Amino acid sequence: MPKITNKSLGISVECNAGEKFRDVAMNQNLGVPFGCESGICSTCLINIGAGMQNLNPRTEQEEMTLDARGATAEQRLGCQCVVNGDVEFEFPN
Repeated sequence: MPKITNKSLGISVECNAGEKFRDVAMNQNLGVPFGCESGICSTCLINIGAGMQNLNPRTEQEEMTLDARGATAEQRLGCQCVVNGDVEFEFPN
């Protein structure tokens, strides 16, 4: 089973492959704030420390929002991610 680790809070949880990051984060209290949940507001911006290859590719909406925000290549919107393997994340400074 894939493991999601919030390095900012020192919390790790297991999930099913193909599960939405948003659902896991909300159900397992990973401390990620969510706003619109559709990739527009960027409230759920996270830094991926390890496991970017274990997430689905960015959606078109996510690309537009991240570009507008000036995000780095290591950043994703939690509401747009699907987990297919271990992922470590933390909150941006």
